[in-house]
Amino acid sequence: MRVQEICLEQRPREKALQQGIRSLSDAELLALILGSGTRTRPVMDLAADVLKATSSLTDWDSFTPASFMKIPGIREAKALHLVASVDLARRIRRAKAFRSRPFDFNEVLEWCQLEFGMSPLEQFAAVFLDARGRILSSRVLSVGTQTESLVSIKGAFRAALQEDAAQVMFIHNHPSGDVTPSLDDIETTRALEEAGTTMGIHVVDHLIVGGSSWLSMKHAGYMKGE
Repeated sequence: MRVQEICLEQRPREKALQQGIRSLSDAELLALILGSGTRTRPVMDLAADVLKATSSLTDWDSFTPASFMKIPGIREAKALHLVASVDLARRIRRAKAFRSRPFDFNEVLEWCQLEFGMSPLEQFAAVFLDARGRILSSRVLSVGTQTESLVSIKGAFRAALQEDAAQVMFIHNHPSGDVTPSLDDIETTRALEEAGTTMGIHVVDHLIVGGSSWLSMKHAGYMKGE
């Protein structure tokens, strides 16, 4: 259905202005982002095509411009609009999580899932905090393969010292989406915790993220003294 065939108050733009952006369905929101359809494909139908191709948003953040351009009717400009909307959401989450105050676990978790959850390669990263729990910075410490990351205990704490951090939270992703910790994950977590104790840098947690799933090594009881 063409937008012009929808009654005025139910068109995505007018509906968003009158009822708020959250009143829009996924398809209507996508139609608003896309802006227009093609000669043969109305924007609402094009939005439905995108939803179908991305499994109704579940695979959205793994799509690149080239991935979106495989959908008929999506050319370079529209593909860039789509990936830009995903990255803007990620940056908003990061900005909220990294405000200068004691960090909020849930906000940091949401950012980690957006940042690393859909990565095709395993990444090992750290969020550095001061003694009051305020976030100083974050850094990807290593990038591995689809099945393993290359973790350097010395490198991790060298980075913490460079940031003058009193505390650190480690994060890595499982590209498979299964966040069940491996024996190596458990051993690495304990090695990181022991190194932190030796150096006087508190290891707050070690998160494993994968897709929409996550696991806290602290809450799961894999960290000593927890």
